[in-house]
Amino acid sequence: MASMVDIIVFFLCFIVCVSNNLTKADWGLSAKEELEFQKQFINLKKFAIKSIQIGDGDIYDCIDFYKQPGFNHPFWKNTTFEMKRKLFVQGRGTNSNSPLKTRLKGVGCPYGTVPIRRVNEDDLIRAKLLSKMHPTNIDEEPGYHYAILRTKADPNRRLDGIESYLRLFNPSGITGSQYSAFRMTLSNGLDSIKTGFTVNPLLFKDNKTRLFTHVTIDGSIQCFNQDCPGYVQINSEIPLGWTCPDDHPERKAFKLRINKGTCDGPNSTKCLWTLYFDDGNSAVGFWPPTLFGKLSEFANQADWGGEVYSPLDQPSPPMGTGKRPLQRDWDTIDLAHSRRIACAYENDKFNFLSPVDTELYKSDQEAYDIIDVGYQGEYFGRMILYDGPGGIKGA
Repeated sequence: MASMVDIIVFFLCFIVCVSNNLTKADWGLSAKEELEFQKQFINLKKFAIKSIQIGDGDIYDCIDFYKQPGFNHPFWKNTTFEMKRKLFVQGRGTNSNSPLKTRLKGVGCPYGTVPIRRVNEDDLIRAKLLSKMHPTNIDEEPGYHYAILRTKADPNRRLDGIESYLRLFNPSGITGSQYSAFRMTLSNGLDSIKTGFTVNPLLFKDNKTRLFTHVTIDGSIQCFNQDCPGYVQINSEIPLGWTCPDDHPERKAFKLRINKGTCDGPNSTKCLWTLYFDDGNSAVGFWPPTLFGKLSEFANQADWGGEVYSPLDQPSPPMGTGKRPLQRDWDTIDLAHSRRIACAYENDKFNFLSPVDTELYKSDQEAYDIIDVGYQGEYFGRMILYDGPGGIKGA
């Protein structure tokens, strides 16, 4: 549970967020449109075809694909029903590849609908606060700690995709506004799309390991998961915020991929950034390119690894298993890792290759570490190990 200090800071920041929103519209929306978008999320349960409750926690409402809030973004206003229908059919063609145990209640939503996690006003406030707190630059951000492999800065590099298998763990002892994540990021300048798995009590109000996305535009506008205007959910079985089932084998690795289609115009639905899940490459959802600045055309940098956050007055949380990876005698069973990390380059966007011209970045080596063990055969591919006990305070 969040401490009293966290709660006070939370609502003070919310007041600032609200006052800023009165004068500045985000995501290409007017203040009125953004407010309407938030109201739609809160009221979605009224339009649910079916609702799926997961244990004692989440409720996912199955909403008509064409009536989800993301379609109210200006990018989609000139998109014909036929074009949306084509996207729906293409996306649905990948849903059947989802492993049975990963689906909501083993079934998912009925045909023609998509799952959207039910939220209330408090949930939206929490997400808004977290987006305001989140750093836009990984270097020298107090409270944030990283152990990642990244491509070196190169403005001439052109990337159209990124992928990896990320091993699932459930770091313990994470409270309040702390979080711990294993993720990958695709970026260009101050635009980025990040995806992976996280334990984030402030965002999700629990300590479960969940699938998440985090989008940044121009370093100032940020959002999480389906709270992003313009994001369209396509998968009827795997929603953002998805939790690994309790009966799923521990330490399972899931494949994530972000890929961009071939554009035939600035407003083309063919050049969407799309998130894919697991071996079957099931499409989860997509972001229209016009949400972004430089990232609307291509990415030029990528990174993979671990990330944690803690307020400066609290010891930082563990990353992965909380153990330190060793250069020798390492074992993937006992360490957080990403295998088969790869990029898709501009002229070969559907052929994912081991990234070149890379470097390791360790913001706090005494508490978190990362090892690039290189190519380890066809199954593991290019692999990194990242872990650490945490415990840093005041930095």
